[in-house]
Amino acid sequence: MNNKTNKEKQLLKNDESRSARELFTTLPLGRLMIKNAFPAVASMLFMAIYQVIDAVMVGRRLGPEALASVNVLYPILAVFIGLAVMIGVGGNARLAVLLGAGKAKEASRIFSLIVTLGVGLGIVGSIIVRVFFPQILAILGTSGELGDLAGMYLKTMYPFFTTMILFFILEQSVRNDGHAGMAASVMAGMAILNIILDYVFLFILNMGIEGAALATGISQTIGAIIFIVYFIIKTLKNQCGLSFALPAGGFDVIFAIIMNGSSELFNNLALGVTTFLFNRIIISYVGAIGVAAFSVTQYLLTVGMMVFIGLGNGTQPIISYNYGAQLKGRVHGALVRLFTTSMILGVIFFILMRFQADTLARFFILDHPEAIETTLRVTRIVSWSMIFIPVGIVASVFFTALEKAKKSLVIAICRGFVFTVTGLSVFPPLFGETGIWITPVFAEGATGLIGMSLLYLWVSKKKFRDGS
Repeated sequence: MNNKTNKEKQLLKNDESRSARELFTTLPLGRLMIKNAFPAVASMLFMAIYQVIDAVMVGRRLGPEALASVNVLYPILAVFIGLAVMIGVGGNARLAVLLGAGKAKEASRIFSLIVTLGVGLGIVGSIIVRVFFPQILAILGTSGELGDLAGMYLKTMYPFFTTMILFFILEQSVRNDGHAGMAASVMAGMAILNIILDYVFLFILNMGIEGAALATGISQTIGAIIFIVYFIIKTLKNQCGLSFALPAGGFDVIFAIIMNGSSELFNNLALGVTTFLFNRIIISYVGAIGVAAFSVTQYLLTVGMMVFIGLGNGTQPIISYNYGAQLKGRVHGALVRLFTTSMILGVIFFILMRFQADTLARFFILDHPEAIETTLRVTRIVSWSMIFIPVGIVASVFFTALEKAKKSLVIAICRGFVFTVTGLSVFPPLFGETGIWITPVFAEGATGLIGMSLLYLWVSKKKFRDGS
């Protein structure tokens, strides 16, 4: 026992001098989870915190209509976010598998490819919004004050599309390069800067909804620049791991990246479509106050989901590296730890949302009793989805990390479209307003069953050894 303890201490002591591949394939899984998953959770929490505080400041300073305008815009933003997620998640999973197999040079060339794709996507996205701006607002069906606020937010945000996409891609790449702590530190700094700028632009300079968009764009741009400088320095010093190189891979590699990230793309596109459907139905049943209330509830859900996604993102390199190195026992061990931790946290978040809804709602909205009461009605029902959300997220992350795109895509389609659209078609006509809030719970619960079934089938077909 003492020999094992001393060996583990020596491994940890030498972490900085060892390659990422060696660390991911030799360190005990429990320590790897602490070293990689927890910083990733911190990164996502910082992102969730700044999004929530951004919403709090917008809601308190500008009112529930301004808060609703950001939610109304999401279907359009989801298209670009989805494409960025597809490139980032699909590409970085490929990088980790290659690094696990010891193919660092090939990984660097594909890394440069996904960065190039991200830049191209950001430029094209900005041009599309600039050229078709009036048509985009018309498609969203906005009008009056809500439409004016949504238009101002989008017009301020779109010039930052390229750097925001690069920030997302490079944050994952830094973690796959074995520096989860750095990724979390940059995310924390970006979140703090975003909050400071929110306060300055909204409360001091009185810039309105445009100030909130500008704060997000500036902070994420600075984060992207830091990550770019990190990889430039690595390239100039010819250090091991990921670095910039001549992009390579061709259409076959691009297609593989697209396929592996297709579930994440579909998740975001489907979320955009379903958000659009939710907004339309909520407006018809409840009105703009209902959209604001649902927006607040979604922000609360976002905190929990960011934790689950952070756990998945932090565990993804562990799974991918060991899968690339053909260490199946360690793959299974990482899955068990990820699933157990996520489910425990899901129950904790459910309890917080279920019994602290009033306190949480008043963080977002002041002096608006009708909006607060509506938010409480929504939260009491939707909070049950927290029990099921971790299952779908874990299953999707696991199969993406293994580059099993079809299984991950099945989960995404069921969660993001099939079950949500089914719920919105069936429950509101039967139960009225309550049926709207039941739908997310139904969708997450049904998706959880699909995810559990796919995980069980995968594990039962493999003969694993203890990988701890």
